[in-house]
Amino acid sequence: MVATNLSRSVREGAVARRAASGGRSAARGHAARAAGQKRREQRRGGCDRAVRGEGVVLAAAAAEASEAEVESRSTLRIKLKCYSSEPLQEAVEAILDVAYRTGCDKTGPAYLPTRRRKYTILKSPHVNKDSREQFEIRTHQRIIDLKNVSAQTIDGLMALDLPAGVDVEVKI
Repeated sequence: MVATNLSRSVREGAVARRAASGGRSAARGHAARAAGQKRREQRRGGCDRAVRGEGVVLAAAAAEASEAEVESRSTLRIKLKCYSSEPLQEAVEAILDVAYRTGCDKTGPAYLPTRRRKYTILKSPHVNKDSREQFEIRTHQRIIDLKNVSAQTIDGLMALDLPAGVDVEVKI
């Protein structure tokens, strides 16, 4: 009987504490939800009005204006990968040279973390478990962002002769 009374009083105390602090945490939760909803609406650019039927013509005009704006301020993100850092550095210098000659804005090269993949292999397959060899493959990475890219810049990048072994990914 004492155990049930004790547990009941413990439960009542926990409920009271939750009720006392629940107002604050509920308000914080509501504020966080409201802030998240506001950020989502800003990302959408207020397109919920067009869904409701208000200002459909304005939404279409804004879409056309944003497409023209994207064309005028196009951005290229070039990601380079290589197992050795010397050819990678040559490729970065060649790309930056083209960007400098064509007059586009550039950011980088940003050095990304080098990925190290280690492999451990037994020297002999059936005996001497303690005798092993370790090998490592390092993948060096760089990112370059080019802004306000012109057709001349793209032609210059396409004509580049990069060193062998350099992997190039281009995102628009």
